[in-house]
Amino acid sequence: MEVRGPVTRGRRRQLAAAGVAVFIGLWCVLSYGGIVPSVILPSPTDVLKAFPVLHFEEALVRSAVASFYRVTMGFLLAAAVAIPLGIWMGTYPPVKRFFFPMLDPLRFLPISALVPLFIVWFGIDDMQKIAFLFVGTIVYLLPLVVEAVEGVEEVYLQTATTLGASQGQLIRHVLIPGSLPAIGEALRVMNGIGWTYVILAEVINAPLGLGALINVAGKRGHVDQIFALVLVILAIGAATDFIIRMINQRLFAWAE
Repeated sequence: MEVRGPVTRGRRRQLAAAGVAVFIGLWCVLSYGGIVPSVILPSPTDVLKAFPVLHFEEALVRSAVASFYRVTMGFLLAAAVAIPLGIWMGTYPPVKRFFFPMLDPLRFLPISALVPLFIVWFGIDDMQKIAFLFVGTIVYLLPLVVEAVEGVEEVYLQTATTLGASQGQLIRHVLIPGSLPAIGEALRVMNGIGWTYVILAEVINAPLGLGALINVAGKRGHVDQIFALVLVILAIGAATDFIIRMINQRLFAWAE
């Protein structure tokens, strides 16, 4: 293998299939072989059997829809705030310096510690969960948007200025179009953030939700259901990631 050597599409598929096969094979050996107890690592068969139980007894589909709604709303609200604010901060350094002392430390914010505070502020209904997911997403998305705007090469701005572009035209026709591909990729990365916090978001008063089901399954010691629910979250995350990636490729094909 060469350092950063090219990999053909067929080769990528082969390697991906081999990686999945090795993972499943190792899982089967450890679980079916009794090397790891089932209370720690359930077998693939146990996990598959957990899906009907979750569907008929725990409203799996409705819970998935509820979690998807909460995560999506938190994500969209974060994008609606972070994108214009990030473009503003990335365009005008004084604006960035004004917000920087307040926003930069938020990257180190222990989001889990905010759960009690959000309960006090927003109650225990969906508003609290969406607000929590909004904050958990925006603290990571905003710096990426600022970085995307600042990453537009200076030569484009100088060329546009030489051709007589105004300040407004520099923003509309250079900075925003030039940063959109990187912003689209940031949105794709941030899509998964909400799913990492969904268990914390749904820990209180969530009759429906994948995070709520995981919390209940953990209290009952149903490890097979936890594995099944994690697989559901991974599947939804992979599907939404694929959709965002396809949208980015269609909108920003010129960036390649």
